[in-house]
Amino acid sequence: MDNSAGTIPVADRATIRRRAVFGPLTRVLNPIVLRLAGTAWFPMVGILHHRGRRSGRAFATPLATSGFRGGFLVPLTFGAQADWCRNVLAAGGCDIVWKGKRWTATGPEVVDAAGVRAELQAAMGPVMRFLIRTMGTRRFLRLRAVASERSR
Repeated sequence: MDNSAGTIPVADRATIRRRAVFGPLTRVLNPIVLRLAGTAWFPMVGILHHRGRRSGRAFATPLATSGFRGGFLVPLTFGAQADWCRNVLAAGGCDIVWKGKRWTATGPEVVDAAGVRAELQAAMGPVMRFLIRTMGTRRFLRLRAVASERSR
């Protein structure tokens, strides 16, 4: 699913169910997860730094993050309609804190799992791939890592 035309895929049933179940929990859990996210001690969750596309406000969103040579894959658990995803797509990139380092990431693209099999294999272990598949997540935001900055 290429997002070069600027279209955002419509939510499927699995995404709608995940939003209904987990959506209300994010307001409670995100501040707690932010304390560990992005550190070398908690490598499965990174912090995505982005700006609101309308407000210009800075946001830090904890997200499942997996790195591969030259980039990152972020599962679109709540779909490409999530505000953080729309913000990153509109801005053309973001910063990611992952494993204790801050990365600049560009070229955001919504992709289907089938189109990025090699990157999924490189970025995620079998348990993580199984969990994502079990949850019904089939789309990812792929970002290209441009530079690594200082440690967090």
